[in-house]
Amino acid sequence: MAIVEISPDGEIASFDPETGFIEFPGGAKKFSICFDPKSELYWSIASVVSEQQQNAERPDRIRNTLTLTCSPDLRKWTVRCVLLHHDDVKHHGFQYVDWLFDGDDLIAVCRTAFDDGLGGAHNNHDANFLTFHRLRGFRKLTPSDSGPATGFGKRSR
Repeated sequence: MAIVEISPDGEIASFDPETGFIEFPGGAKKFSICFDPKSELYWSIASVVSEQQQNAERPDRIRNTLTLTCSPDLRKWTVRCVLLHHDDVKHHGFQYVDWLFDGDDLIAVCRTAFDDGLGGAHNNHDANFLTFHRLRGFRKLTPSDSGPATGFGKRSR
């Protein structure tokens, strides 16, 4: 991902290629970032490509793993946990997530390609569901809270 600096008056945008590129899990696909005053961290939910999948034919199309990440400064990001995952990259996808803080929870809507008993999604991008999720106590999540293929983390209900 690239960070563009905006002048205080909002008139000038600048980019320094030496310092402007950062490693951001999921930065190759749509994501949103919000600052949480309670934790004093920036948070994001994004579709990531695992290290094993980065040499795939089209890693830009892989959307089978959705993670919760945070950062104290927008430059160094930590994956807190995997929220959704399915081993099949061709017909399963979790993408275009939009979300909000809701007290100690995080609520999210996700465009989801998944099994449906009718043949499933055409592919991982052409989703057949729009799913709602509540992530309870998201600030306390760790990698051990990562969810199974069909869940949104252990704290979701």
